[in-house]
Amino acid sequence: MDAAKRRDHIFFECSFSRKVWQPVLCLFSIHRTVGTWRQELTWAILRLKGKSLLVVIFKLVWSAYLYGIWRQRNKKYFGASFLTEDAILIQIKEIVWARLGGRPINGTDLVNASLCAYWGIIG
Repeated sequence: MDAAKRRDHIFFECSFSRKVWQPVLCLFSIHRTVGTWRQELTWAILRLKGKSLLVVIFKLVWSAYLYGIWRQRNKKYFGASFLTEDAILIQIKEIVWARLGGRPINGTDLVNASLCAYWGIIG
C-alpha cells in the first residue's frame, strides 16, 4: 500500500476515524457523510477562508483530529492501549477550549453563539 492510500485509510476511510470525524462535522452543524481525504481537504480549502470564529475553530479541530488519529494509529501499531472514538472527540474539544476559552468572542452573532455552545467555549 502506498503512502497516499495509507493516509486515506487512516484518516477518513477506516471506520474508527469516521466515527470520530462524523460527530465533529455535526458539531459544526454540517450534516453529510464523511468523504475521502481528498474530498474533506478540498471541502475545507474551498470553504474555510477568512478569520471568522468558524474558520478558526475548524482549523484547530482539523489539526487536533489529525494529531489524535495519528496518535491512535501509533498506539495500535506499537501495542499500547488506545482510546475510544469518544475519548478522542473529548480531547479535540479540550484543545479547542484551551486555545479559545476565555477569549473575547462576539456572542451576539448567532453562528458564534452556537459554535461556543457546541465546542464548550465561554467568550
